[in-house]
Amino acid sequence: MIFNTWTFAIFATVTLSLYWFAIPQRWKPQYIVVTGCIFYAWSVPAYLLLILALGVITFGCGRAMLATSDTGARKRWAFLGIALITLTLGFFKYSRFFALTVDQVARHNVLPLPQIVVPLAISFFTFEFVHVLVDVYLGKIAELDVLDFAVFTMFFPTLVAGPIKRYQSFAPQVRSIEPPEREVFALNIYRVILGIAKKTIIADSMSVFTGPFADPTALPYGRLDYWVAILAYTAKIYFDFTGYSDIAIGVAGLLGIRIPENFDRPYWAENISTFWRRWHMSLSTWIRDYIFIPLGGSRGRPLATAINLFIAMALAGLWHGAAWTFVVWGLWHGIGLAIHRGWSVAVVPRVAWLRAGGPTLHAGSVALTFAFVVLGWTLFAASSFAATAGVLRGALLP
Repeated sequence: MIFNTWTFAIFATVTLSLYWFAIPQRWKPQYIVVTGCIFYAWSVPAYLLLILALGVITFGCGRAMLATSDTGARKRWAFLGIALITLTLGFFKYSRFFALTVDQVARHNVLPLPQIVVPLAISFFTFEFVHVLVDVYLGKIAELDVLDFAVFTMFFPTLVAGPIKRYQSFAPQVRSIEPPEREVFALNIYRVILGIAKKTIIADSMSVFTGPFADPTALPYGRLDYWVAILAYTAKIYFDFTGYSDIAIGVAGLLGIRIPENFDRPYWAENISTFWRRWHMSLSTWIRDYIFIPLGGSRGRPLATAINLFIAMALAGLWHGAAWTFVVWGLWHGIGLAIHRGWSVAVVPRVAWLRAGGPTLHAGSVALTFAFVVLGWTLFAASSFAATAGVLRGALLP
Protein backbone atom coordinates (compact mmCIF):
# COMPACT_ATOMS: atom_id res chain seq x y z
CA MET A 1 0.00 0.00 0.00
CA ILE A 2 1.45 3.34 -1.07
CA PHE A 3 0.91 6.55 0.91
CA ASN A 4 -0.23 8.86 -1.89
CA THR A 5 -3.26 6.75 -2.91
CA TRP A 6 -6.94 6.82 -2.09
CA THR A 7 -6.57 3.28 -0.76
CA PHE A 8 -4.19 4.47 1.93
CA ALA A 9 -6.32 7.54 2.66
CA ILE A 10 -9.31 5.31 3.39
CA PHE A 11 -7.18 2.79 5.30
CA ALA A 12 -5.60 5.50 7.49
CA THR A 13 -8.92 7.24 8.17
CA VAL A 14 -10.66 4.03 9.23
CA THR A 15 -7.64 2.82 11.21
CA LEU A 16 -7.20 6.06 13.14
CA SER A 17 -10.93 6.45 13.81
CA LEU A 18 -11.20 2.97 15.30
CA TYR A 19 -7.89 3.42 17.12
CA TRP A 20 -9.01 6.43 19.14
CA PHE A 21 -12.78 5.91 19.39
CA ALA A 22 -13.35 2.16 19.54
CA ILE A 23 -10.19 0.29 20.60
CA PRO A 24 -9.58 0.09 24.38
CA GLN A 25 -6.27 1.47 25.60
CA ARG A 26 -4.89 -1.94 26.58
CA TRP A 27 -5.54 -3.33 23.06
CA LYS A 28 -4.00 -0.49 21.08
CA PRO A 29 -0.59 -2.20 20.62
CA GLN A 30 -2.25 -5.38 19.34
CA TYR A 31 -4.43 -3.28 17.03
CA ILE A 32 -1.32 -1.62 15.55
CA VAL A 33 0.12 -5.07 14.82
CA VAL A 34 -3.07 -6.22 13.09
CA THR A 35 -3.40 -3.07 10.98
CA GLY A 36 0.29 -3.33 10.08
CA CYS A 37 -0.27 -6.86 8.81
CA ILE A 38 -3.24 -5.71 6.71
CA PHE A 39 -1.21 -2.79 5.36
CA TYR A 40 1.76 -4.97 4.42
CA ALA A 41 -0.29 -7.84 2.97
CA TRP A 42 -2.23 -5.50 0.65
CA SER A 43 0.34 -5.70 -2.20
CA VAL A 44 1.68 -9.28 -2.07
CA PRO A 45 0.01 -11.21 0.77
CA ALA A 46 2.55 -14.05 0.69
CA TYR A 47 5.36 -11.68 1.66
CA LEU A 48 3.67 -10.98 4.98
CA LEU A 49 4.98 -14.41 5.97
CA LEU A 50 8.50 -13.24 5.07
CA ILE A 51 8.54 -10.21 7.37
CA LEU A 52 6.89 -12.24 10.13
CA ALA A 53 9.45 -15.05 9.74
CA LEU A 54 12.39 -12.63 9.83
CA GLY A 55 10.81 -10.93 12.83
CA VAL A 56 10.56 -14.27 14.65
CA ILE A 57 14.21 -15.05 13.78
CA THR A 58 15.35 -11.65 15.03
CA PHE A 59 13.33 -11.90 18.24
CA GLY A 60 14.43 -15.48 18.88
CA CYS A 61 18.13 -14.76 18.34
CA GLY A 62 17.86 -11.59 20.41
CA ARG A 63 16.20 -13.38 23.34
CA ALA A 64 18.77 -16.17 23.09
CA MET A 65 21.56 -13.61 23.45
CA LEU A 66 19.83 -12.00 26.41
CA ALA A 67 19.45 -15.39 28.09
CA THR A 68 23.19 -16.12 28.20
CA SER A 69 26.26 -14.34 29.46
CA ASP A 70 28.61 -16.49 27.37
CA THR A 71 30.27 -14.16 24.86
CA GLY A 72 30.86 -16.93 22.33
CA ALA A 73 27.23 -18.03 22.41
CA ARG A 74 26.02 -14.44 22.08
CA LYS A 75 28.30 -13.95 19.09
CA ARG A 76 27.01 -17.12 17.42
CA TRP A 77 23.38 -16.11 17.90
CA ALA A 78 24.10 -12.63 16.56
CA PHE A 79 25.94 -14.06 13.54
CA LEU A 80 23.14 -16.54 12.82
CA GLY A 81 20.41 -13.90 12.92
CA ILE A 82 22.32 -11.30 10.90
CA ALA A 83 23.39 -13.91 8.33
CA LEU A 84 19.81 -15.12 7.79
CA ILE A 85 18.53 -11.56 7.45
CA THR A 86 21.24 -10.38 5.07
CA LEU A 87 21.04 -13.54 2.95
CA THR A 88 17.30 -13.03 2.62
CA LEU A 89 17.84 -9.41 1.60
CA GLY A 90 20.53 -10.48 -0.86
CA PHE A 91 18.36 -13.17 -2.43
CA PHE A 92 15.28 -11.06 -2.99
CA LYS A 93 16.91 -7.75 -3.88
CA TYR A 94 20.30 -8.61 -5.37
CA SER A 95 20.18 -12.09 -6.93
CA ARG A 96 19.06 -10.70 -10.29
CA PHE A 97 21.73 -7.98 -10.09
CA PHE A 98 24.38 -10.62 -9.36
CA ALA A 99 23.24 -12.81 -12.27
CA LEU A 100 23.23 -9.85 -14.67
CA THR A 101 26.73 -8.84 -13.55
CA VAL A 102 28.09 -12.35 -14.10
CA ASP A 103 26.48 -12.54 -17.54
CA GLN A 104 27.87 -9.13 -18.52
CA VAL A 105 31.39 -9.99 -17.38
CA ALA A 106 31.28 -13.38 -19.13
CA ARG A 107 29.51 -11.90 -22.19
CA HIS A 108 27.44 -15.01 -22.10
CA ASN A 109 24.25 -16.19 -20.38
CA VAL A 110 25.92 -18.06 -17.55
CA LEU A 111 23.24 -17.69 -14.87
CA PRO A 112 19.47 -17.68 -15.33
CA LEU A 113 17.88 -14.37 -14.38
CA PRO A 114 15.54 -14.95 -11.42
CA GLN A 115 12.07 -13.49 -11.80
CA ILE A 116 11.51 -12.21 -8.27
CA VAL A 117 9.10 -9.58 -6.98
CA VAL A 118 11.09 -7.65 -4.38
CA PRO A 119 9.13 -7.59 -1.10
CA LEU A 120 7.79 -4.19 -0.11
CA ALA A 121 10.28 -2.22 2.04
CA ILE A 122 12.64 -5.16 2.54
CA SER A 123 15.60 -2.77 2.76
CA PHE A 124 14.00 -0.92 5.66
CA PHE A 125 12.79 -3.74 7.89
CA THR A 126 15.95 -5.83 7.41
CA PHE A 127 18.07 -2.87 8.53
CA GLU A 128 15.87 -2.47 11.60
CA PHE A 129 16.25 -6.18 12.42
CA VAL A 130 20.05 -6.02 12.05
CA HIS A 131 20.11 -2.98 14.35
CA VAL A 132 18.21 -4.90 17.03
CA LEU A 133 20.56 -7.89 16.90
CA VAL A 134 23.71 -5.77 16.95
CA ASP A 135 22.49 -3.61 19.81
CA VAL A 136 21.39 -6.62 21.85
CA TYR A 137 24.84 -8.14 21.33
CA LEU A 138 26.52 -4.87 22.37
CA GLY A 139 24.33 -4.59 25.46
CA LYS A 140 22.51 -1.48 24.26
CA ILE A 141 19.18 -3.33 24.38
CA ALA A 142 18.66 -5.07 27.70
CA GLU A 143 15.17 -6.46 27.14
CA LEU A 144 13.04 -7.66 24.22
CA ASP A 145 9.31 -7.80 24.87
CA VAL A 146 7.26 -9.80 22.40
CA LEU A 147 4.45 -7.23 22.07
CA ASP A 148 6.77 -4.23 21.90
CA PHE A 149 8.83 -5.99 19.24
CA ALA A 150 5.72 -6.96 17.25
CA VAL A 151 4.59 -3.33 17.19
CA PHE A 152 8.12 -2.26 16.25
CA THR A 153 8.10 -4.74 13.36
CA MET A 154 4.60 -4.08 11.97
CA PHE A 155 4.31 -0.33 12.61
CA PHE A 156 2.73 0.57 9.27
CA PRO A 157 3.71 4.28 9.02
CA THR A 158 7.39 3.31 8.68
CA LEU A 159 7.02 0.10 6.68
CA VAL A 160 7.11 1.69 3.21
CA ALA A 161 9.92 4.24 3.34
CA GLY A 162 11.15 4.65 6.89
CA PRO A 163 12.43 6.48 8.81
CA ILE A 164 14.51 3.58 10.10
CA LYS A 165 13.54 3.28 13.77
CA ARG A 166 15.66 2.38 16.80
CA TYR A 167 14.10 -0.11 19.19
CA GLN A 168 15.44 1.63 22.29
CA SER A 169 13.51 4.85 21.61
CA PHE A 170 10.44 3.20 20.07
CA ALA A 171 9.59 0.38 22.50
CA PRO A 172 9.05 2.51 25.65
CA GLN A 173 6.26 4.40 23.87
CA VAL A 174 4.19 1.29 23.07
CA ARG A 175 2.76 0.83 26.58
CA SER A 176 2.18 4.53 27.29
CA ILE A 177 0.23 5.69 24.24
CA GLU A 178 -1.73 8.86 24.91
CA PRO A 179 -4.08 10.80 22.61
CA PRO A 180 -2.18 13.73 21.08
CA GLU A 181 -3.10 17.16 22.39
CA ARG A 182 -5.01 19.47 20.07
CA GLU A 183 -1.92 21.40 18.98
CA VAL A 184 0.08 18.20 18.42
CA PHE A 185 -2.83 16.65 16.54
CA ALA A 186 -3.04 19.69 14.26
CA LEU A 187 0.72 19.65 13.69
CA ASN A 188 0.63 15.97 12.67
CA ILE A 189 -2.28 16.58 10.30
CA TYR A 190 -0.22 19.41 8.82
CA ARG A 191 2.77 17.06 8.40
CA VAL A 192 0.60 14.55 6.53
CA ILE A 193 -0.88 17.20 4.23
CA LEU A 194 2.54 18.74 3.66
CA GLY A 195 4.01 15.34 2.81
CA ILE A 196 1.24 14.57 0.32
CA ALA A 197 1.73 17.99 -1.29
CA LYS A 198 5.49 17.49 -1.55
CA LYS A 199 5.04 14.09 -3.15
CA THR A 200 2.11 14.68 -5.50
CA ILE A 201 2.35 18.37 -6.36
CA ILE A 202 6.11 18.91 -6.49
CA ALA A 203 7.95 15.56 -6.80
CA ASP A 204 5.57 13.93 -9.28
CA SER A 205 5.36 17.13 -11.34
CA MET A 206 9.14 17.15 -11.79
CA SER A 207 8.88 13.91 -13.78
CA VAL A 208 7.70 15.99 -16.74
CA PHE A 209 11.17 17.52 -17.00
CA THR A 210 13.36 14.45 -16.38
CA GLY A 211 12.86 12.81 -19.78
CA PRO A 212 16.52 13.11 -20.83
CA PHE A 213 17.52 10.62 -18.14
CA ALA A 214 15.47 7.88 -19.80
CA ASP A 215 17.15 8.37 -23.18
CA PRO A 216 19.40 11.42 -23.63
CA THR A 217 19.29 11.13 -27.44
CA ALA A 218 15.60 10.31 -27.92
CA LEU A 219 14.79 13.93 -28.82
CA PRO A 220 16.89 16.88 -29.99
CA TYR A 221 17.51 18.18 -26.47
CA GLY A 222 19.44 21.39 -25.95
CA ARG A 223 21.82 22.20 -23.11
CA LEU A 224 19.04 23.95 -21.19
CA ASP A 225 16.90 20.79 -21.38
CA TYR A 226 19.64 18.73 -19.77
CA TRP A 227 20.18 21.24 -16.96
CA VAL A 228 16.44 21.49 -16.35
CA ALA A 229 16.32 17.69 -16.15
CA ILE A 230 19.21 17.56 -13.67
CA LEU A 231 17.76 20.26 -11.41
CA ALA A 232 14.25 18.84 -11.72
CA TYR A 233 15.50 15.46 -10.54
CA THR A 234 17.36 17.17 -7.70
CA ALA A 235 14.04 18.64 -6.56
CA LYS A 236 12.10 15.46 -7.30
CA ILE A 237 14.19 13.13 -5.18
CA TYR A 238 14.25 15.51 -2.22
CA PHE A 239 10.52 16.21 -2.20
CA ASP A 240 9.75 12.54 -2.86
CA PHE A 241 11.85 11.27 0.07
CA THR A 242 10.96 14.04 2.49
CA GLY A 243 7.31 13.86 1.47
CA TYR A 244 7.09 10.19 2.41
CA SER A 245 8.92 10.93 5.66
CA ASP A 246 6.50 13.73 6.54
CA ILE A 247 3.52 11.45 5.96
CA ALA A 248 5.09 8.69 8.07
CA ILE A 249 5.98 11.07 10.92
CA GLY A 250 2.53 12.66 10.83
CA VAL A 251 0.59 9.38 10.81
CA ALA A 252 2.83 7.98 13.56
CA GLY A 253 2.14 11.09 15.62
CA LEU A 254 -1.59 10.60 15.11
CA LEU A 255 -1.12 7.11 16.57
CA GLY A 256 0.61 8.64 19.59
CA ILE A 257 4.10 7.42 18.61
CA ARG A 258 7.15 9.61 17.92
CA ILE A 259 9.56 8.48 15.23
CA PRO A 260 12.82 10.16 14.16
CA GLU A 261 13.06 13.08 11.79
CA ASN A 262 14.69 12.21 8.48
CA PHE A 263 15.63 15.46 6.72
CA ASP A 264 16.95 18.82 7.87
CA ARG A 265 17.46 21.20 4.92
CA PRO A 266 20.24 19.07 3.37
CA TYR A 267 20.66 21.27 0.28
CA TRP A 268 21.79 24.10 2.58
CA ALA A 269 24.68 22.03 3.93
CA GLU A 270 28.07 23.76 3.75
CA ASN A 271 30.01 20.52 3.21
CA ILE A 272 29.31 16.94 2.19
CA SER A 273 29.70 15.65 5.74
CA THR A 274 26.99 18.02 6.95
CA PHE A 275 24.85 17.01 3.97
CA TRP A 276 24.89 13.42 5.19
CA ARG A 277 24.03 14.52 8.71
CA ARG A 278 20.92 16.15 7.25
CA TRP A 279 19.94 13.83 4.37
CA HIS A 280 18.00 10.65 5.13
CA MET A 281 19.30 10.93 8.67
CA SER A 282 17.95 7.59 9.90
CA LEU A 283 19.83 5.82 7.10
CA SER A 284 23.05 7.84 7.38
CA THR A 285 23.26 7.22 11.15
CA TRP A 286 22.57 3.51 10.55
CA ILE A 287 25.39 3.35 7.99
CA ARG A 288 27.67 5.17 10.45
CA ASP A 289 26.82 3.00 13.46
CA TYR A 290 26.61 -0.44 11.83
CA ILE A 291 29.04 -0.27 8.88
CA PHE A 292 31.49 2.64 9.09
CA ILE A 293 32.36 2.44 12.79
CA PRO A 294 32.63 -1.39 12.91
CA LEU A 295 35.01 -1.19 9.93
CA GLY A 296 37.23 1.04 12.05
CA GLY A 297 35.66 4.42 11.39
CA SER A 298 38.17 7.25 11.43
CA ARG A 299 40.38 5.75 14.12
CA GLY A 300 43.14 4.58 11.79
CA ARG A 301 45.39 6.23 9.24
CA PRO A 302 43.88 8.56 6.61
CA LEU A 303 44.01 5.85 3.93
CA ALA A 304 42.20 3.37 6.18
CA THR A 305 39.54 5.99 6.96
CA ALA A 306 39.09 6.68 3.25
CA ILE A 307 38.70 2.96 2.50
CA ASN A 308 36.12 2.64 5.30
CA LEU A 309 34.21 5.58 3.82
CA PHE A 310 34.30 4.04 0.34
CA ILE A 311 33.00 0.69 1.59
CA ALA A 312 30.27 2.25 3.73
CA MET A 313 29.05 4.58 1.01
CA ALA A 314 29.23 1.94 -1.72
CA LEU A 315 26.97 -0.24 0.45
CA ALA A 316 24.71 2.77 1.05
CA GLY A 317 24.44 3.19 -2.71
CA LEU A 318 23.68 -0.50 -3.22
CA TRP A 319 21.04 -0.28 -0.49
CA HIS A 320 19.18 2.27 -2.64
CA GLY A 321 19.10 0.09 -5.72
CA ALA A 322 20.49 -3.10 -7.24
CA ALA A 323 22.58 -1.51 -10.02
CA TRP A 324 26.18 -0.44 -10.50
CA THR A 325 25.08 3.16 -11.03
CA PHE A 326 23.94 3.22 -7.39
CA VAL A 327 27.25 1.72 -6.23
CA VAL A 328 29.22 4.37 -8.11
CA TRP A 329 26.90 7.06 -6.72
CA GLY A 330 27.81 5.81 -3.26
CA LEU A 331 31.50 5.84 -4.14
CA TRP A 332 31.11 9.39 -5.47
CA HIS A 333 29.92 10.45 -2.04
CA GLY A 334 32.61 8.36 -0.37
CA ILE A 335 35.22 10.26 -2.37
CA GLY A 336 33.60 13.55 -1.38
CA LEU A 337 33.59 12.59 2.29
CA ALA A 338 37.23 11.46 2.16
CA ILE A 339 38.33 14.70 0.45
CA HIS A 340 36.38 16.80 2.94
CA ARG A 341 37.91 14.95 5.87
CA GLY A 342 41.42 15.43 4.49
CA TRP A 343 40.69 19.10 3.78
CA SER A 344 39.28 19.78 7.25
CA VAL A 345 42.15 17.97 9.00
CA ALA A 346 45.16 18.94 6.89
CA VAL A 347 44.28 22.29 5.30
CA VAL A 348 41.71 24.26 7.30
CA PRO A 349 43.75 24.39 10.57
CA ARG A 350 46.68 25.89 8.65
CA VAL A 351 44.79 28.65 6.80
CA ALA A 352 43.54 31.55 8.92
CA TRP A 353 40.79 32.80 6.60
CA LEU A 354 39.39 29.27 6.27
CA ARG A 355 39.29 28.95 10.06
CA ALA A 356 37.64 32.37 10.38
CA GLY A 357 34.83 31.54 7.98
CA GLY A 358 32.34 34.29 7.16
CA PRO A 359 29.24 34.69 4.97
CA THR A 360 31.10 34.66 1.66
CA LEU A 361 32.98 31.47 2.47
CA HIS A 362 29.78 29.91 3.80
CA ALA A 363 27.86 30.77 0.62
CA GLY A 364 30.64 29.40 -1.55
CA SER A 365 30.81 26.19 0.49
CA VAL A 366 27.04 25.68 0.23
CA ALA A 367 27.17 26.25 -3.55
CA LEU A 368 30.08 23.84 -4.00
CA THR A 369 28.42 21.14 -1.88
CA PHE A 370 25.14 21.57 -3.76
CA ALA A 371 26.93 21.25 -7.12
CA PHE A 372 28.69 18.09 -5.92
CA VAL A 373 25.39 16.54 -4.79
CA VAL A 374 23.59 17.55 -8.00
CA LEU A 375 26.24 15.92 -10.21
CA GLY A 376 25.92 12.79 -8.10
CA TRP A 377 22.19 12.64 -8.73
CA THR A 378 22.87 12.06 -12.44
CA LEU A 379 24.12 8.59 -11.47
CA PHE A 380 21.13 8.03 -9.23
CA ALA A 381 18.57 9.08 -11.84
CA ALA A 382 19.90 7.36 -14.95
CA SER A 383 19.28 3.70 -15.76
CA SER A 384 22.82 3.18 -17.06
CA PHE A 385 26.26 4.76 -17.18
CA ALA A 386 25.63 5.54 -20.85
CA ALA A 387 22.53 7.55 -19.93
CA THR A 388 24.46 9.40 -17.21
CA ALA A 389 27.26 10.17 -19.66
CA GLY A 390 24.74 11.35 -22.24
CA VAL A 391 23.09 13.77 -19.84
CA LEU A 392 26.41 15.14 -18.55
CA ARG A 393 27.75 15.46 -22.08
CA GLY A 394 24.68 17.38 -23.17
CA ALA A 395 24.78 19.63 -20.09
CA LEU A 396 28.52 20.36 -19.95
CA LEU A 397 29.91 20.12 -23.49
CA PRO A 398 29.23 22.66 -26.26
